[in-house]
Amino acid sequence: MHATATPAAITPRAAAPERMPVAVQILSTLIYGAFAITAVALAFVHFWPAGVALAALLGWRGGFVPQNFTQINADEIVAQVRALGPEARDRSSGNASFDAYRADTLRRLETEQQGFEAFLTRLRTARDQREFDAFMDERALTARKAHTEPDAAPDATGADDHGAKA
Repeated sequence: MHATATPAAITPRAAAPERMPVAVQILSTLIYGAFAITAVALAFVHFWPAGVALAALLGWRGGFVPQNFTQINADEIVAQVRALGPEARDRSSGNASFDAYRADTLRRLETEQQGFEAFLTRLRTARDQREFDAFMDERALTARKAHTEPDAAPDATGADDHGAKA
């Protein structure tokens, strides 16, 4: 009896791996990089030989690279990245009713956003005008006080305006 490999006997690792979306690859690479830099920095701080060893290990490993990276076509990556962009949302879903609803909702939201931004502009303008008016009133009051204070001070000689002593 010889053991033969049958399709049912193929292990999950031997099967073609499921492709990871580009967004997941990018995010996991960034997270791995942040972890690696932090780990190496902490290792250097606590015990420098461990930091050197960890930096060498992570540098030798080459960072996070998906196992099926060599199988990914560059055109596929470009297509997946473009699917994440803003122009992808303008494509039809295939359901005319949903597309009409989505277009109407987006139009309504954009109108509401413009109205809200106009409201905020008016609110800021009114607040700025109140602050400016308060500043000008305070400035005018200060100027009036400065103008009237020298006249209100009594004469140091004790004489009135006509030269007679009191």
